[in-house]
Amino acid sequence: MTEKKGIHWTIQLILVVAFVFILRTFIFGTITVKGSSMEPNFHHGDFVIVNKLAYHIGEPKKGDITICWLNSGNRRENIIKRVIGVPGDEIDMQIREQGWDWEYILYINGEEQKEEYIAEAMQQAGTIDYPFIVEENCYFVMGDNRNASTDSREVTVGAISKENIKGKVIFRLYPFDNIGAIKQTKER
Repeated sequence: MTEKKGIHWTIQLILVVAFVFILRTFIFGTITVKGSSMEPNFHHGDFVIVNKLAYHIGEPKKGDITICWLNSGNRRENIIKRVIGVPGDEIDMQIREQGWDWEYILYINGEEQKEEYIAEAMQQAGTIDYPFIVEENCYFVMGDNRNASTDSREVTVGAISKENIKGKVIFRLYPFDNIGAIKQTKER
């Protein structure tokens, strides 16, 4: 009788390990945020859960926080960014000056965007030519810390192809005082 229990227990363990492997490999993943490009909303060392299946069954939407594979020249890494533009969108940056103060304002399809999630005025438009039309099957992504983010505004990055968007950030596990589901925003 104990031999049957041992075999039964071994089979259950193998099934659990296989289930966790499939879940971790194809459906959910984790990543540690590196750098300050998504501040004030994500900080260096934040540990997040990524839904890897989200964009296999759906499309990235404006405001989604995503993990993208960046492969530009000698730089290959996963980066966390916010989707700003979807295929067909026209992205434009226009400078607004008031006396000695100035900032770049983001326009999508001719409409000024109100981005409550960024902490300071954007003072870098990047190196791409504006207006920029997002190509089919590509997405324009930017960090929330616009003045310290390498993103789609740079010629070396550009719009990210859907195949290089690895998943949607859905939950923060660490730090514990900020644990919880990630609220996606809507661009306007």
